[in-house]
Amino acid sequence: MTTVTGWVRRLAGRMGLRQEPAPRVRAEAGWSGNGMVATLNGTGFMFEVRDRFADDFIRFAGESGQPVLEVGCAYGVATIPALEAGARITASDMDPRHLEILRSKVPDHLLPGLTLVPGALPGMDFPPASFHAILCSRVLHFLAGDDIDASVRRMAGWLVPGGRLYLVADTPYGIWRRKIPEYEAARQRGERWPGMLVGLHNYLPGTSPPTPIEKPPFMNLLDPELLARTCRDAGLTVLDAAFIPRPDFISQGRMDDRENAGVLAVRPGAP
Repeated sequence: MTTVTGWVRRLAGRMGLRQEPAPRVRAEAGWSGNGMVATLNGTGFMFEVRDRFADDFIRFAGESGQPVLEVGCAYGVATIPALEAGARITASDMDPRHLEILRSKVPDHLLPGLTLVPGALPGMDFPPASFHAILCSRVLHFLAGDDIDASVRRMAGWLVPGGRLYLVADTPYGIWRRKIPEYEAARQRGERWPGMLVGLHNYLPGTSPPTPIEKPPFMNLLDPELLARTCRDAGLTVLDAAFIPRPDFISQGRMDDRENAGVLAVRPGAP
């Protein structure tokens, strides 16, 4: 079985990321590369370079001063700058150890604005109309299709009227480019979830690794149109849906500025 250390090392090498320790989390994560930090649960890594959807969430959270949520916060790449901007933020992650590391990184004077809640989509829950904005970045592509739909419906229900939902996910147009022919053929056939990818090692560029990647067991690659469709199906109004260029994904990790997909959607009604 390939460990999370092994598969993150392999992806980092193919994405051209320089491998070096990150002292704040090395003891817990075991390995980190320049620009990405391995998670503790074997489901990938946190990118330290934020995209424009995360940055807009941070700006909005700080300006509103109202309760917001980050789902899948990992070590706080968006949560901490949101706190620094003045946000009142609930940070949630499936691994309580990530939350412990996040808490240790937050300055004492910002802790009153932070609430930590362990949990994972689609099973986690909050009261209706709890948040003015939600960021769910690099989480949905680890879920099966029905769970993506259920998760977005849940998050839509947690928003106040006028509240914002920010979603970011992996596409096939980067490190997973060997999936592109299957993906585009499935899109042509009208399949609802064309990006289901089982056996990650089979889709890395170049030669296959000598041992299979067994964790995560699958990924469900998405694109802006699929994210937007899921938001509309949940009753949200889509304001922005676009591919996200990732110039920090160098080497085989970067392809043609479609490496990630993002959506901003709002719950109808006056805030």
